[in-house]
Amino acid sequence: MAVIDADAHVVEWERTWEYMDESERPFAPRVMVYKDPAQKLFGQRASEYWMIGGRVFAKDANIGFDIARERREAADIEARLAHMDELEVDTQVLYPSLFLRTLTPLPHVDASLCKSYNRWLADIWKAGKGRLRWVVIPPLHYIDKAIEELNFGKKNGACGVFIRGVEGDKLPTDPYFFPVYEEASRLGMPICVHASQGNLEMFDIFGRAPASRSSSSGRSTCSPVLLWPGCHRGFQIYGGLLLRSAPSGSPT
Repeated sequence: MAVIDADAHVVEWERTWEYMDESERPFAPRVMVYKDPAQKLFGQRASEYWMIGGRVFAKDANIGFDIARERREAADIEARLAHMDELEVDTQVLYPSLFLRTLTPLPHVDASLCKSYNRWLADIWKAGKGRLRWVVIPPLHYIDKAIEELNFGKKNGACGVFIRGVEGDKLPTDPYFFPVYEEASRLGMPICVHASQGNLEMFDIFGRAPASRSSSSGRSTCSPVLLWPGCHRGFQIYGGLLLRSAPSGSPT
C-alpha cells in the first residue's frame, strides 16, 4: 500500500521568485540576515528573514534543521526523493511555508508572488517523478486570476487548493469565494485549509505574543473556518467538493 505524506512542506528560497516577470521583480522578496554577536558567541547561525514591501517575515523559523537545506528547499530533488525513500514515503503533498501568513495588502503584489510560487512548484513536480504533488495557491484578490492558477496547477501536478483559515476580512465560507470552489469542484481538486494567518492585523497581534516569538510566524493555532457555526455550508453547494484541514503544529 502506498504511503502518502499529505502535509509535507517546502521552504521557499531565492529561486522561488525567479519566475516573476521582469516588471514584477521590484516586488520580489529580499533576504535579510540578522547578525547577533550573542548568537555567534554560542555558535548559533544567524537568523534569516524575508523583506516584503517593508514588512519582515522569519525565513528560518519553525524548521527542522536536522533535514539538509537542499532537501527542505527542494533545491536538490534527488536528495529530497532519497530522504523520502529513507522515510518509506511514496508521495508527498507539498504545502508552502512562507505563505502560511498573508504577505502583502497589495493585490497585484500578492498575485505576482502566488504565480511565481506556483511555477516553482510545477517545476519541482516535473522533476519529482510524480512523487512530489502540491497544493496551488490562488491569488484570491482576483477571482479570474485565481481560477487561472487552479487550471495551471491541475495541469502541472497540483492535487489541491491552498486556502487560509482567514483570508483578509473574509472566512473561506464567504460567497465571494464560491466561483473558486465551483472551478475546484469541476477540476476535482479539494480545498485544503491549513493552519495559517491570512489577516495582517491579526498577524501583528499574534506576532506580539510571547508564545509566538520562538517561531516568529504570528500564525494562529487552528483553522478558524472549522470552528465557525455552519461553516461547511459554503462548501456543500458544490456536491463533489472536498474540504481538508491540515492540522496546526504541522512540522515544516
